[in-house]
Amino acid sequence: MRFLITNDDGFDAPGLAALFTALSEIGEVDVVAPALCQSSKGHAVNTKDEIRVDRESLEPFGEVYVAHASPADCVRIGLRGLGLKQPDYVVAGINPGANLGVDLYYSGTAAAAREAAILGIPSLAISRYIRPPGGINWEQLTKHTRRVVGQLISDDHRLPNGQFWNVNFPAAPEDDHPTEFTVAPMGLLSHSVGFETRQKDGETTYLQYTADFRGRGKTGECDVSHVLDGRITVTPVDLCTTAPHTGFASS
Repeated sequence: MRFLITNDDGFDAPGLAALFTALSEIGEVDVVAPALCQSSKGHAVNTKDEIRVDRESLEPFGEVYVAHASPADCVRIGLRGLGLKQPDYVVAGINPGANLGVDLYYSGTAAAAREAAILGIPSLAISRYIRPPGGINWEQLTKHTRRVVGQLISDDHRLPNGQFWNVNFPAAPEDDHPTEFTVAPMGLLSHSVGFETRQKDGETTYLQYTADFRGRGKTGECDVSHVLDGRITVTPVDLCTTAPHTGFASS
């Protein structure tokens, strides 16, 4: 088994090291990760300018490729730009903070998994919800990540081409996570989007985003509801976003 991993928090983020440690007991792991934090940058890619990639030797990875690029670009580079062996899976994370529901449109973590699916490689995006003021016990989360990934890459949970798994861990004590995951649909309700005026200077206004993550819409059945209620969720995400329309030609 061979993995390519990346994230949206940068090559030096503890979540990437935890993911590497988790997957190293399952197979070989290559790392191509952003040089800087790319959180909430979505599915941006660079098709105009040169992309700098530095090969470095860092713990715990050994050899790692640090790309001055987005998470989606890191996947493109790892699969098509560096001559690395083709992975069986691309895994993005572990993101400190959940990526639930409509977050998938903003998330660099989800974008990395989506890009892999576009290029025909099975993939997963992994995140962990944080309920302030709590932190993350990365050592314990590594064990849970290894267990869940091991289940999702088995034949029982293999997805069709063009889909990827979005995985979210709840903000539970690390030794008290559920032993099973819940397959849940992606929530489609908005965050409680709002802004606060921080400063006005003539015709210029400085705004600060103020939405409350826990105040977002929940349906009771969606991934948002389940994770906020303390469950591990896995959501199969499809690349196709075409809506039904009566104007489509019938086949």
